[in-house]
Amino acid sequence: MWMARTERGASLPLLALVLAMLLLVTSVVIGVSVRVLDRAQAQSAADAAALAGAVEGREGAQRYAVANGGRLVAFEETDNGVQVVVDVDGWRAEARAERRLQRPRRQ
Repeated sequence: MWMARTERGASLPLLALVLAMLLLVTSVVIGVSVRVLDRAQAQSAADAAALAGAVEGREGAQRYAVANGGRLVAFEETDNGVQVVVDVDGWRAEARAERRLQRPRRQ
Protein backbone atom coordinates (compact mmCIF):
# COMPACT_ATOMS: atom_id res chain seq x y z
CA MET A 1 0.00 0.00 0.00
CA TRP A 2 1.36 3.38 -0.98
CA MET A 3 1.60 6.15 1.56
CA ALA A 4 0.46 9.64 0.90
CA ARG A 5 3.12 12.32 0.62
CA THR A 6 2.10 13.75 4.01
CA GLU A 7 2.82 10.46 5.78
CA ARG A 8 6.34 10.07 4.43
CA GLY A 9 8.97 9.97 7.18
CA ALA A 10 6.39 9.35 9.92
CA SER A 11 8.34 6.32 11.09
CA LEU A 12 11.49 8.37 11.68
CA PRO A 13 10.30 9.94 14.98
CA LEU A 14 9.19 6.49 16.16
CA LEU A 15 12.58 5.03 15.31
CA ALA A 16 14.31 7.89 17.15
CA LEU A 17 12.13 7.27 20.23
CA VAL A 18 12.87 3.53 20.19
CA LEU A 19 16.61 4.18 19.88
CA ALA A 20 16.50 6.70 22.73
CA MET A 21 14.68 4.20 24.97
CA LEU A 22 17.19 1.49 24.05
CA LEU A 23 20.05 3.82 24.97
CA LEU A 24 18.39 4.67 28.29
CA VAL A 25 17.81 1.01 29.20
CA THR A 26 21.38 0.11 28.23
CA SER A 27 22.85 2.87 30.41
CA VAL A 28 20.71 1.78 33.40
CA VAL A 29 21.80 -1.85 32.99
CA ILE A 30 25.46 -0.84 32.78
CA GLY A 31 25.13 1.38 35.85
CA VAL A 32 23.51 -1.36 37.91
CA SER A 33 26.10 -3.90 36.75
CA VAL A 34 28.97 -1.66 37.81
CA ARG A 35 27.43 -1.22 41.27
CA VAL A 36 26.92 -4.97 41.67
CA LEU A 37 30.52 -5.67 40.66
CA ASP A 38 31.86 -3.00 43.04
CA ARG A 39 29.83 -4.46 45.90
CA ALA A 40 31.09 -7.97 45.10
CA GLN A 41 34.70 -6.72 45.03
CA ALA A 42 34.22 -5.10 48.44
CA GLN A 43 32.82 -8.33 49.87
CA SER A 44 35.67 -10.38 48.38
CA ALA A 45 38.22 -8.01 49.89
CA ALA A 46 36.50 -8.24 53.28
CA ASP A 47 36.38 -12.05 53.12
CA ALA A 48 40.07 -12.27 52.24
CA ALA A 49 41.00 -9.79 54.98
CA ALA A 50 38.98 -11.70 57.58
CA LEU A 51 40.58 -15.02 56.69
CA ALA A 52 44.06 -13.49 56.72
CA GLY A 53 43.29 -11.70 59.98
CA ALA A 54 42.21 -14.93 61.66
CA VAL A 55 45.56 -16.49 60.81
CA GLU A 56 48.02 -13.58 60.78
CA GLY A 57 46.33 -10.83 62.81
CA ARG A 58 45.73 -7.20 61.91
CA GLU A 59 48.80 -6.92 59.66
CA GLY A 60 47.63 -9.83 57.50
CA ALA A 61 44.13 -8.40 57.27
CA GLN A 62 45.52 -5.02 56.22
CA ARG A 63 47.78 -6.58 53.60
CA TYR A 64 44.96 -8.63 52.03
CA ALA A 65 42.51 -5.73 52.08
CA VAL A 66 44.99 -3.56 50.17
CA ALA A 67 45.90 -6.41 47.79
CA ASN A 68 42.20 -6.64 46.86
CA GLY A 69 41.84 -2.93 46.18
CA GLY A 70 40.42 -1.95 49.55
CA ARG A 71 41.20 -0.27 52.83
CA LEU A 72 40.83 -1.90 56.23
CA VAL A 73 38.40 0.29 58.18
CA ALA A 74 37.88 -1.83 61.29
CA PHE A 75 39.52 -4.89 62.80
CA GLU A 76 38.24 -6.57 65.94
CA GLU A 77 39.56 -9.74 67.50
CA THR A 78 37.01 -11.93 69.24
CA ASP A 79 37.50 -14.97 71.46
CA ASN A 80 37.99 -17.36 68.56
CA GLY A 81 38.22 -15.20 65.43
CA VAL A 82 38.11 -11.76 63.86
CA GLN A 83 35.63 -9.34 62.40
CA VAL A 84 36.69 -6.82 59.75
CA VAL A 85 35.18 -3.96 57.79
CA VAL A 86 36.74 -3.11 54.42
CA ASP A 87 36.05 -0.12 52.17
CA VAL A 88 36.47 -0.43 48.39
CA ASP A 89 35.63 2.70 46.39
CA GLY A 90 32.99 3.81 48.87
CA TRP A 91 31.42 0.37 49.33
CA ARG A 92 31.80 -1.11 52.79
CA ALA A 93 31.64 -4.80 53.49
CA GLU A 94 31.88 -6.75 56.71
CA ALA A 95 33.20 -10.27 57.21
CA ARG A 96 33.99 -12.61 60.07
CA ALA A 97 36.32 -15.56 60.30
CA GLU A 98 36.86 -18.04 63.11
CA ARG A 99 39.99 -19.80 64.19
CA ARG A 100 39.49 -23.53 64.50
CA LEU A 101 41.95 -26.13 65.49
CA GLN A 102 41.95 -29.21 63.35
CA ARG A 103 42.07 -32.38 65.31
CA PRO A 104 44.10 -35.21 63.91
CA ARG A 105 42.06 -38.05 62.52
CA ARG A 106 42.01 -41.26 64.46
CA GLN A 107 42.69 -44.34 62.42
